[in-house]
Amino acid sequence: PIDGTKGFLKGDDALYVVGLALVVNGKVAVGVMGCPNWTNGTTANKKEENLDPCPGNGILMVSHVCCGTWSRHLSPEIGQFTTAQDVWKRCFVDACSVVHMARFCIPDSQTWNMIPLSVLFDSTTDESDTRDENKILLRYACCGSLCKYIMVASGRASVFFSRARVNTQIKAWDHAVGMICVQEAGGQQISDWSGEPLDLAADLTGRRILYPSGGVLVTNGALHDKLVELISANYK
Repeated sequence: PIDGTKGFLKGDDALYVVGLALVVNGKVAVGVMGCPNWTNGTTANKKEENLDPCPGNGILMVSHVCCGTWSRHLSPEIGQFTTAQDVWKRCFVDACSVVHMARFCIPDSQTWNMIPLSVLFDSTTDESDTRDENKILLRYACCGSLCKYIMVASGRASVFFSRARVNTQIKAWDHAVGMICVQEAGGQQISDWSGEPLDLAADLTGRRILYPSGGVLVTNGALHDKLVELISANYK
């Protein structure tokens, strides 16, 4: 399935993703996702960012439990393989452990003031801005797709926040493959805002719906407990 359908339908350079996951007894065992418009310079640090496609664009990311997360560039043409672009590289989350130094990512359909940490930190999308302990760097996940998980798993972002909305269902297939890719890259558990792991088996009927308290929190692992503590103190 395509995640980021709105961006895909526009026919522009949106970072839509095709992702598949194998879930066994409520746990993700294998995941693979591809983002055709991903580039080496992809930062998604503002909503209007335009990416300039060139041969060799795109990323394919795969993960298997206990085997790590790996990625490679997509070939310029389907079925065509070249030596340089077929090298698989292991992915790791970044090592940031200081909240105000982290690179935060949120969906482009949400704003920073929807996140509990906004009462503590201002935000900027300009990497050249001078930042102190009261300002964080914010990046938007284009078209709300699984690219946010690629950003964290590849170390492009330290944290992803998404606020749950009333009357909006959070689907398991929009998160499952990303969860294993981040976890196997060193990100440990993916949780809701209370710190509870996302439960893929919570929907006893169709195994399709997630029920995160507050929203979804994806981190590099080192920041998880600190962020849960800050959210708990400021979320109403």
